[in-house]
Amino acid sequence: MKHFRTATVQDAVKVANNLRPEDLQEIEGLGHNRLGVVFSVLASDVAVSFFNTEGEIAGVAGIVKESDEVGVIWMLCTPAVELNPHTFVRHARRWLNEEQCNYRLLWNLADARNLYHHKLLRMLGFKALRSVPSGPQSLPYLEIVKLCVSQQGRQ
Repeated sequence: MKHFRTATVQDAVKVANNLRPEDLQEIEGLGHNRLGVVFSVLASDVAVSFFNTEGEIAGVAGIVKESDEVGVIWMLCTPAVELNPHTFVRHARRWLNEEQCNYRLLWNLADARNLYHHKLLRMLGFKALRSVPSGPQSLPYLEIVKLCVSQQGRQ
């Protein structure tokens, strides 16, 4: 079974309707709603859907190119991610290794309260730099970054 593939709008709708409560809280904390998942898939230069070993959609992720060398990475998950977290991380790492060669830096903000999300991000090589008050309620979000060392083929 394939554990990841290019994301579709249908995948985004499925994830939006079945977000982990902490992931929904993260979206709402920024003043957005779950319909933004569809927009995020469409706005991304590359977007992927991840599946657990039972074939359930575990999440979607993507990268929006901010400049020639910087990308804004995002990820939202369903409760299915918690069934096989190591499988998810292994396949997410594989996808990320394929995509990060197009960037020098990947970054975003992640809700400081979403501890499971931060654990996944650490396993994928991201570091939290600082807390940034964000959204309409100025909630604490962590600025996460990953330096991408491989820039093969880039001049």
